[in-house]
Amino acid sequence: MAKIEKKETHYLYDNVKVLGSNFSDGLVGDDDFSLIISKIVHPKEKLPWTSTLHRSTFFVIGIVIDSYGSMRYEDVTVDITPNMLFMSKPGDLQELRWEEITETYGLLFSEDFIIKHAGISIYKTFPFLLFERHLPLHTSAEFQQELKTIILLIYQELKKDSPLKKKLCANLLTRILLKIKQEFWEGYSINTVQSRNPDILNDFIQNLEYHYEQLQKGKVKHVLHIKDYAEMQQLHENYLSTILKERTGKTAGQLIAEKTLSTAKILIKDSQYTMKEIAYMLGFSYTSYFSIFFKKHTGLTPLDYRKKSLEE
Repeated sequence: MAKIEKKETHYLYDNVKVLGSNFSDGLVGDDDFSLIISKIVHPKEKLPWTSTLHRSTFFVIGIVIDSYGSMRYEDVTVDITPNMLFMSKPGDLQELRWEEITETYGLLFSEDFIIKHAGISIYKTFPFLLFERHLPLHTSAEFQQELKTIILLIYQELKKDSPLKKKLCANLLTRILLKIKQEFWEGYSINTVQSRNPDILNDFIQNLEYHYEQLQKGKVKHVLHIKDYAEMQQLHENYLSTILKERTGKTAGQLIAEKTLSTAKILIKDSQYTMKEIAYMLGFSYTSYFSIFFKKHTGLTPLDYRKKSLEE
């Protein structure tokens, strides 16, 4: 069995450094949102290039204008050719290979980035990103040029030293996602997910997203555990845990913790809530337990995170 890359940071960050490329031009952005210019990251003399088999830690959109290679998704390998679009979501098992690169761009972004800077819920507005298995899509040259125009605007904004650049980039990213939705997923909604693609992992994600959405609205007062999610799907919790581990490389506890953390970040930025109230909403018996959990995953206490977010 091929070894799966388990690094927390995205593999491309490390590979850019190893290749000795111009880091500032080949990959611009940060851990929440980045733009990759593949020709710079993978120069001709370094091709062919193959990534390690890994699980994505970001949402990824690849805009292939003129390049050749292949992408492995789980147990399926497909060719990448000009005028293609490929996407993946956190947890997807994949391996990317480039044979020839003339012009290709990649966007990496976190769920927290688009929530914070565009005020948009992926669950509500772009559910196809969460619930579909994304094999490369064939597009027209005209459609690719539309996306390229927006990509170049994103590049210009990322190179600026402006306090508004993340908001501008988030809105430009939203434009790209809306164009993709219009072109390929118009009419898609969370209400049609189960009938379109019945899947244990998808059902779990949908239940998880919905519950935390209700939690933020104050419509539910407690968090759920793996046993609760298993009961929703009429599965044994051990079986659900096994499936989640196989499909994402993460335990159910890790997936729930990640969602708890992303929700905590949103609530902390809302000054109407005290840390005690947030801790209670997220199922922590004591504020100190919540603080330990949050600092373990972010390196900041909840109060420090709130202060930092107010300064941005």
